Amino acid sequence: MIKAIIFDLGGVCFEIDWLKINDEMVKKFNITTLVKSAGNEKAITYYKEALEGKRHPIDMFRELNNRDNDLNDIIKFYKEMYKKYKTHNKQIYELIKNLKNKFTIVCLSDTNVVHYQAHEEQGTIKDFHHVFTSFKIGSIKRDKNTFKKVLNELSIKPEETVFIDDNDKNVEIAKSLGINGIKYTNYEDLIKELENLKVL
Repeated sequence: MIKAIIFDLGGVCFEIDWLKINDEMVKKFNITTLVKSAGNEKAITYYKEALEGKRHPIDMFRELNNRDNDLNDIIKFYKEMYKKYKTHNKQIYELIKNLKNKFTIVCLSDTNVVHYQAHEEQGTIKDFHHVFTSFKIGSIKRDKNTFKKVLNELSIKPEETVFIDDNDKNVEIAKSLGINGIKYTNYEDLIKELENLKVL
């Protein structure tokens, strides 16, 4: 019997227009936030370490800052742009509200502290019973221990859990632990998958 449903955030609960964020950051600070394509290895490392709570994202921006920009101004503006170019999936949030009375509803996100603050300020995570983030757990979803920590914290078995994510690898890792994994592609298909699991 299913007891808990774990939702990924980005790509499921909302979409982010990273290109528009990047355009705004380039215009204001001459900083690209597309670190992977920019080829700055140090910035890429710092970004990954921020996801695991080993660094603050300000370290990444310090590395990217090629002018005499104030780092606190950069962080503040970046967070505002992240909020501005986030589009919440209304159907998913309505589904979450409907499921809350019957199941433990959880989110699990690979995210850093700046993104998390933006989620709190916008009410993005207020409908979840529990919120788990990689920077607090200390590992991302590619690490099986991340899921093990969540299951342990919730005191539930893998087979009692549904995990919904738009990333194939994350879903496969969850499935390898016995969790019911669903690859999110669109709302209609998700509903069918949840019906098959007798959740709806």
